Amino acid sequence: MGHTSVRTRSRSEIWQGFEPTERREVGTVIVSTLQSQSTSALLLLLLSLLALRVTGSPASAPLVVAVGALPALLLVRAVRFVNQLVDHRWVMLLSDAGAFVVAVTLWQLVRAGGVHAWQIYVGMFLFAAFGAFYLPAMRGWVAGQTTGLEQLTWLNAMLAVATQAAVVVGWALGGVLASSIGIEGSLGLCALSYAVGLVLQFVVFVVINGASFRKPAGAPGTVASGTAEPPAAADRASATTGVWRDVFSPRRLGLFTAALLLMELTHTLGFSMFVPLLTGGAADRSWIAGTANACFALAAMISGVLVSGGALGQWTRARAPQVVLVGFCVQIVFGLSVAHPVWAIGLYAVVGLLSGGDAALQSEVQDRWRPAGSAQAFAVFGAVQGPAQLVGSLAVAALLTCLSVGTVYLGTVVVLGLGSGLVLMLARSRAEAPPPRVEAPV
Repeated sequence: MGHTSVRTRSRSEIWQGFEPTERREVGTVIVSTLQSQSTSALLLLLLSLLALRVTGSPASAPLVVAVGALPALLLVRAVRFVNQLVDHRWVMLLSDAGAFVVAVTLWQLVRAGGVHAWQIYVGMFLFAAFGAFYLPAMRGWVAGQTTGLEQLTWLNAMLAVATQAAVVVGWALGGVLASSIGIEGSLGLCALSYAVGLVLQFVVFVVINGASFRKPAGAPGTVASGTAEPPAAADRASATTGVWRDVFSPRRLGLFTAALLLMELTHTLGFSMFVPLLTGGAADRSWIAGTANACFALAAMISGVLVSGGALGQWTRARAPQVVLVGFCVQIVFGLSVAHPVWAIGLYAVVGLLSGGDAALQSEVQDRWRPAGSAQAFAVFGAVQGPAQLVGSLAVAALLTCLSVGTVYLGTVVVLGLGSGLVLMLARSRAEAPPPRVEAPV
């Protein structure tokens, strides 16, 4: 690549690069991510199965995703305002508290035996509304804890490992529970898991770490960092316009943002078809979807550890577009093989092994967003990602009325998935500077 030779730091050296207080915070968020995301994965599987059971149509799963895309658009101002004023750990904690209320409500509705499709969609909307606050808070916290692409990739990879471990627990357990004790009992366990997780997060974040509800006046990302008074409305409007321009202008970071958006859309829309693709709407086949996603998650955990540092991590960051393209090519073969459960599960595990390219792509884009402010960049990115998911989900639902699930799934991966890797290659070729190099240890 023509870069100056620098010593590659090991994973342990990157970990030691954090301050002692930062290491405690990193460990706390990784553990809380494992708990929260495992319960969210279980709830998402149960909502997909419940929608299929109530409506009897495979188009119901993409519609659930479409409803879930609305809050990111409708709440963008509220999300930015809350994440400017409230400590990120409190935002994550309160988001999970809202998800707990949704899980309890849906459990009671299913127990009463009178759940309707509109109630499932409303539940998904509320669940996604709380989640709309969670991701910017998480990414804002990540940006505040790291300096440089190498450290950022390490932390993103570790969070990806925790997330994929959560998927193993959520989907493997969910597939077994839905086939054995049914959706009603599984929703009850989901609500119980959220309750336990809320107690854990409150003890760690608030009792042990002493997180204050409001951000300190000089903290990064506050309304007026380092000042007592908030900026004028004109200044805020100008700053907001600047963030939009930096993130989405093709002359600046727009192509990198487009690569990330296409990748995220591929995962979201493809995942909305995952359950009907592998189960055909039959609850007794839910073990196939659960096992496939659990194997994917286990493989992705291994991939996350491998690309988090060292020579392999440096190699993956340098070749992120190629790794992303190969991963989506394997996913296309997976889509062609869903009639053979064992073969499909194995292929999906290979997709997980190649998911390190996704973490490298996300880290590169997030690192280039730093001058615009990571939390603000993620907020405006979410304002575009939400409508894109909504339009995409509605398009998928419409296509499923006349085409098979497999056909729509393959088309999504070919157009959007392969497009993300190609756009990243174009973005790199047109960038003023070469891809960020790995930093030498301090």
